[in-house]
Amino acid sequence: MGASLVITARETLEASLLIGILLAYLAQTSNRRYFLSVWVGVGLAVLVSALLGAILALAFGGLAGRLEETYEGTVMWAAAGVLTYMLWWMGKQSRQLSSSLRAEAQAALGKRSSLAIVALAFLAVFREGAETVLYLSAIASTDPGSRVVLGAGIGFSFAALAGFLAYRGASRFLDMRLFFRVTTAILLVFAAGLVAQATLAFQAAGIFPGTIATWDTSRLLVETGGLGGILHALIGYTARPSLLQVIFWLAYVGLVLALYFDLGGKSRTGRYEEPFSPIGRSYQHVMYRVLRWPRLTTVVPAFMGLALLALLAVALFSINVGPFNNEGMLHWGPFQSGENENNLFNLAMWVFWLPLVSIGTVLLGRVWCGNLCPLRLATDWARRLADIITGSRPPATPYLRIGWLLPAAFIIITFFVKWWPVQVVAQYGAILFLVIFGLAISVGFLFRQGTWCRYICPIGGWLARITRLSPLALRPNLAACATCEDKPCLKGTALAGRCPAYLNPSRLESNRDCLKCWNCVVNCPPEKAALKLGWRFPGTELLKPTAPDLWESLFVASLLGLYMAAGHRSPALAQVPWPLLFAGLIAITTAFYLVICAVGAALGGISFRKALTVFGYIFLPLEFSTALIAFGDDALEFFGIIQPAAAVLLTVGFAWSVVLGVSILRNQTRSQLRAIASGAPLGVTLVAVLFVWLQWYASGTVIDLT
Repeated sequence: MGASLVITARETLEASLLIGILLAYLAQTSNRRYFLSVWVGVGLAVLVSALLGAILALAFGGLAGRLEETYEGTVMWAAAGVLTYMLWWMGKQSRQLSSSLRAEAQAALGKRSSLAIVALAFLAVFREGAETVLYLSAIASTDPGSRVVLGAGIGFSFAALAGFLAYRGASRFLDMRLFFRVTTAILLVFAAGLVAQATLAFQAAGIFPGTIATWDTSRLLVETGGLGGILHALIGYTARPSLLQVIFWLAYVGLVLALYFDLGGKSRTGRYEEPFSPIGRSYQHVMYRVLRWPRLTTVVPAFMGLALLALLAVALFSINVGPFNNEGMLHWGPFQSGENENNLFNLAMWVFWLPLVSIGTVLLGRVWCGNLCPLRLATDWARRLADIITGSRPPATPYLRIGWLLPAAFIIITFFVKWWPVQVVAQYGAILFLVIFGLAISVGFLFRQGTWCRYICPIGGWLARITRLSPLALRPNLAACATCEDKPCLKGTALAGRCPAYLNPSRLESNRDCLKCWNCVVNCPPEKAALKLGWRFPGTELLKPTAPDLWESLFVASLLGLYMAAGHRSPALAQVPWPLLFAGLIAITTAFYLVICAVGAALGGISFRKALTVFGYIFLPLEFSTALIAFGDDALEFFGIIQPAAAVLLTVGFAWSVVLGVSILRNQTRSQLRAIASGAPLGVTLVAVLFVWLQWYASGTVIDLT
């Protein structure tokens, strides 16, 4: 009853307020003779809306089984879609609604036509009436008909009273702004519930894949009666919701919030300004005292290098360490792995290091690259040795700046890691790391400082795009930087050298290439303290996006196929030779990305190149989630959390991608209609990728409740 009451009150209130405003305007302009025309239009709108409801009831009332589930799911999704658009439209047009209606009435009066007034009243009421019929049809699928009728009657009575007060000029007794805010929040939750219930209906009909139940609260509250029944009708509460229901519920909420708050929009200056809250007012803050210690990024990587050398020795010479005796599969207490041999190296590198460096980059940016990685230190020392031997510094290396080199390095190294038993046999893993070390030192010796980290490192190439999602960022104070003449952050000082990635810290606006080495923070004069760490909305630089890169965007698309090849659970794909599977899935996903970019560009009214450059970032959160599942399999299996971890990662990744998609499309296309059209193929692709991974890691049986 609660849902039908709110829906009817909200929809008929809008209609009654419009009619009240129209009647008041006619009375003020001495045109009361048109009152009858207004009521004729209202009557026709109510009649046509009722006929629409009857047609829906007669056409689909006798359905059963899968057809009934399909019909209910379609109606509920349609109702949620129309409700979302209505709330967004009302939020945009509410201020001009009264004046617009008066202008239309004035135009109709200018024609001196009763039919024009009838049409105006009809359209004002029928839009709300048709929406109400659609919503009540959706509610009737989850709430008894008598309660729906009772709630609709109460809501209609309230709306009629409000319309009468608007006509009499007594609307000041009602706080309409508060009413619309409260009902908007309620209706958004209600619409999210409709999306969840429609998802369950489509799963029961076999249209959507079945998934595991997320939780079970049936002992506390069932949805068949009492409070549970009310919540079921109002917000779609289910005691045992499927995982797909939860994913779509959260994704819908994220979509609506992105629309409502206009994420990634322009500031008052016309330029997008990243929301950023710096940590500490000055460099006297304890954190900056640590970061400004010049030896920090030398001492810590040196210790990490010693630890890595020890692990390499353990792996190469099969040294027994505690329970890790190189016999059988990896195990430690109650935890175990069915793939890795029982060596401390495998535990440290594949169970702990690989997942932690990935998650740590999402949380803290490329802190690993600048503060912990011994490879950066080794390449710097190799460069210094080369300077001593040759007596001169090497020139710039523009031929290494080709955009595909960094992605290609990661793809190549992944091919060999998954083809050979690198993550199984500790000796093979150690040899791989020694080869990477040798390559890094060679690059450091031959080319200028920072070349390996910026342009070649496969690990850095993988982390560079992930760090864009991080809530932690290093950003300049533009006002303070503008007053600085000598630019020590750019040129370097005796305390610390210049940025190893050759960035301009005073204009830094993206996390992508910032290694978090703190050289610029060390060099920045303490009286200015212009370069600071701070917090921001996760992934905020992608909302527009900031500094998009064509090759990086394509990289994201190709990685979707790479992770499918590495993390699939398909018996059919398991029969395909690894080189063919690896190259084939990368080629297929990349080609499909080119196609949806072409379609999306045409529908969105933007260039194909622009679509290629920005659309890939929409998939980044979901791509990263699948990466953790595919590459973190050793850790997830070791701790026995593959299914719950996959469920959480896919939920967060999909919802996050939806939010980014809404923001990017709104900022790149020319109109809301083009954004919706352009987003259709991208949304279908996101859902398809989600379904594939759910089928592999969270499939389950959904019971038909009809």
